[in-house]
Order: sequence, then structure tokens, then C-alpha cells
Amino acid sequence: MTTLLGLSAIAALTYLPWLILVPILAFFFLKDAHLFRVGLLRVVPVGDWRLRVESFMSDVNATLTAYTRAQMISCVMIGLICTLGFYSLGNNYALLLGILAGILELIPLIGPLTIAITATSVAGLESGWQALATAVFLMLLRIAQDYFIYPRIIRDGIHLHPLAVILSVLAGEQVAGIPGVFIAIPLVALLTVLYKHILQHTDSRGLFTGLLEPKENKEITQS
Repeated sequence: MTTLLGLSAIAALTYLPWLILVPILAFFFLKDAHLFRVGLLRVVPVGDWRLRVESFMSDVNATLTAYTRAQMISCVMIGLICTLGFYSLGNNYALLLGILAGILELIPLIGPLTIAITATSVAGLESGWQALATAVFLMLLRIAQDYFIYPRIIRDGIHLHPLAVILSVLAGEQVAGIPGVFIAIPLVALLTVLYKHILQHTDSRGLFTGLLEPKENKEITQS
């Protein structure tokens, strides 16, 4: 148990600088968001380009807001489900572990793994069967959360297909590890917004539509 707590403490200390830095940066970005927006718009020429950039920034803001809201909903939901599940299993410190599960849900991979190890270890102090039941409960919850619940919650906010959400997380983890898991979904969502605005600006149905159209149709369109 001591070794487990030591490893958990080391993992927490590893991400402590990010946990301190990110809220500070977020505070200044939110505090001076209007100034950043105005400053960027002044760089863009007046007219269609400025209107397009302003529309793009509004869509980015709405997308990031929806993503943050979805994250909060997911954390609260996991906290409630874990609390009820731990109570039903008769685990000690069910409320505390449930709150901890909701908070750690913000940390991909490491967070769920930490709560799984901690809750299973606490249940193991009661009996081996209770530890096994707790591990099975958390494993089933993780599968349901990662592949069914969370993709649908996040899709309602940023309009990504659940499969795109799953593939984004897997690709982000392969490319940049844990930080990649954090930024994968918002990055894909922002690229989707950018793609939509490019299509609107060019009056195109798709970037590759012209390559796929028959030559006759191109000549008719041009004439």
C-alpha cells in the first residue's frame, strides 16, 4: 500500500507544474480575451477578410466552450456513478473515492488508472472478493465511458462522430503521449471549424471535389 501511494505521489508531482501553469494561463487568456480578439482583428484588413476571421473566432470560441462543458459534465457524471457504485459494493470511503474519481477524470489515462488502483486497494482491505468486484465495476465503467458515453457527450458539443473522437484520442496518444490525449479532441474540432470556413470562403463543396468531378462537368461549370 505504501509503495502504491508513493507511485501515485510521484505521478502527481510529475504533472504538478502543468496543473499550476494551465490555470494561470487560462486566467490571463480569459481576463484579456477581448483585447486579444480586438488586436487580432486590427491586423486583418477591413472587409470580407475581417468578417471571415471574426466569424471563425466566434465558432472557435463556441467549440472550445462546448468542449469544456462536455468535460465538466463527464467529470460530474463519473463522480456520481462511482460514488453510487462504491456505496452499492459496500466500499469504505465511497463518497471520497467518488469525488476523487470525478476530479481525476480530467486527466486522461493516468486519472482513471490512479482511481482504479486506489479504489481496488481500499476495497482489498475488506476482502479479496470486494476488491475483484470493484475492479470489474471500474473496468466496465471505463469501457462504457470511453467507447459509448463520452464520445456521445463530446459529439453533442463539438459535432464530431464518436468514432472520430476515439480515433483522435488514440492518435494523440501515439503522437505526443499524455499531452496528445489532452489536445487531440479540441485540435480536431478546431481543424473541423477551419475546414468548414475554408469551404464557405471558397464556395466549394469539398477540397477535393474538383479533382473528382468529370472533365465535362468542369467545362460546363467554367462556361
